[in-house]
Amino acid sequence: MSLIKSAPRAVGLCTALILAAACDSLNVVNPNAPHSKTDALQDPGTVKSIAFGAMRTWYLTSQGGLGQDQYPALTMAVMARSHVAAWNNYNIRFYTGCTNANWDVYTTATRGTCGTEDLGAIYPRVEWQNNPGSAQRTQIEPLWYGSYSSLSSANAVLTAIRTNGLTIEDAATTKMVETMAVLVQALSFSTLALNYDKAFIVDYTTDVSDPAVVRALTFSTRTEVRDFALARFDEVIALAKDPLFTVPITIPGDFFGEPGVSYDNGKIAQIANTMAARTLAYFARDGAENADVSAGGVVDWTRVKNYAQNGISSGTAFDWIFHQDACVNWCDFLKVWTNDYTDMRVHTRVAHLLDAGTQPDPWDVLTNSAPRSPDNRLGDGTFRGPPDYADVIEAYPDTNCAKPVGCTGGTDFIWSFDAEIQNTSRGAWHQSAVGQIRYDSLAGCGDNPQGSTNPGDKDAPVVLAAENDLLWAEALIRGPTPDLVKAAQLINNTRVGRGRASLSKPTFLPATAGDPNLLAELQYEQDVELIGSNTAPFYNQRRIDKLEPLTPHEMPVPAKELGVLGLGLYTWGGASNPPSSTASASVPASIVRALVTNAPQVWADMERRWQATQQQRRAGVRRQ
Repeated sequence: MSLIKSAPRAVGLCTALILAAACDSLNVVNPNAPHSKTDALQDPGTVKSIAFGAMRTWYLTSQGGLGQDQYPALTMAVMARSHVAAWNNYNIRFYTGCTNANWDVYTTATRGTCGTEDLGAIYPRVEWQNNPGSAQRTQIEPLWYGSYSSLSSANAVLTAIRTNGLTIEDAATTKMVETMAVLVQALSFSTLALNYDKAFIVDYTTDVSDPAVVRALTFSTRTEVRDFALARFDEVIALAKDPLFTVPITIPGDFFGEPGVSYDNGKIAQIANTMAARTLAYFARDGAENADVSAGGVVDWTRVKNYAQNGISSGTAFDWIFHQDACVNWCDFLKVWTNDYTDMRVHTRVAHLLDAGTQPDPWDVLTNSAPRSPDNRLGDGTFRGPPDYADVIEAYPDTNCAKPVGCTGGTDFIWSFDAEIQNTSRGAWHQSAVGQIRYDSLAGCGDNPQGSTNPGDKDAPVVLAAENDLLWAEALIRGPTPDLVKAAQLINNTRVGRGRASLSKPTFLPATAGDPNLLAELQYEQDVELIGSNTAPFYNQRRIDKLEPLTPHEMPVPAKELGVLGLGLYTWGGASNPPSSTASASVPASIVRALVTNAPQVWADMERRWQATQQQRRAGVRRQ
């Protein structure tokens, strides 16, 4: 199916992404010029399409929808020891070495995290390869260029409405589109703040055609970018309460996939609250920064609580859902890969949390056995689905589902008797017998990895209500005025609700306010419940000092961008660099014109190459 389905959609998409090659015939001007009054930005239908395209670009940036080996979230999932794989796709093997030393709970007896089984040479974690000549540089680029491309489109929409005075259908619809454009701004800056040490702040009022304005623009620190993102989330929350929305207005599903889930303005405010809470909580690069601001950290946990208690788990809880259309236009490639049992598995760190008695960490093929987890999400590791499909993924079928005792297999994970599927020349620490199946219905999306008959045309959550609950609970534990009773209740929403923790299970009890390990119970839920939904596991491990030594904790400005700006190359992580910047690090001055005008073009080129490789992927060209 063509990416561009119709002429009106093509105009909007090309205006948003500036597709120089694919859209030349449309002769659409650059929407980054904030004060331009072009025909495109005077047309209500086109501007509405640009708003749809802005959210789509952010979504593909966030969830890896291009399906290319440039996308970093799969690499970050393995860096966080949330999932595991040894393939060269996404440079996973390159960036996920092991630690052959005493570290955390690991000892020299197991060669640290490397494991005692000799399956190839061991090697340590390395820095981001931020060099234009390196093939491994590509994981640094998509979050940068995708964020600025979605921001470019959002700014164009706000220019049309706020500067040019455009009305889209009626006053309420105009306010709805305006609100969604500001939400995309907030999401884009949040992505930059969580992943990079610095960035440019460019609003719709920034006239990059004015040389004087350009000369005044400089890099902002990651803290300043975070605070700008939070201000935009606050603006969304206020806009969603505008008097024009006295009757809740429906935000069309076009913003969230086709056919997408629709939300009203109240739910958009809840989404903004949750995403603001994430931006604050996940911003910390290490344990010291993760402390409350009153204790010298950089996280205002009271503010996190205030956002989270108005987020997507407050009132009637809901997950933030996007629709996947079999990876034609909308694709959650993070879930496609992490739920493909033949490509990726759950890291032994998480498997060991689920069942320490049968799932060793680090990997040990001699002591690994079928699980007996008290957590319903793994259970005995058998597969609850069709028995013939269990055979395909080399798992045992759950034969108890039809019996009075009910299913004993896991809802989210299974155990495979084919335990070592990873390339054995690349290290034992890449092996695991446990895999994720929670989002397996999406695994037929795009490349159909397991021969599934499911077309991958499904809804999938980008942010779970449970994630908001856990942020809320953590704020109630870490903040200056703890409320451990409420925190335990929020933790139990998944610990009991999905994991089936019970007083009858001595090793898996419900959380209580008096538990000395209440924070550990919270972190268990973050590891087990949020895995595979988004990049939260990386941020969560980063801010409690659980990323392995030498792992980079953030990304540098991409080398391609530094070259355009005439700045020197730098990076984070590895043996020769700090893992990250400090929160208040000074940043060099530079011009922004090249960034603002080139980012959408770079992103468009990524998208064009995605389309060119789709046929190969569907033909089975997948692993490297």
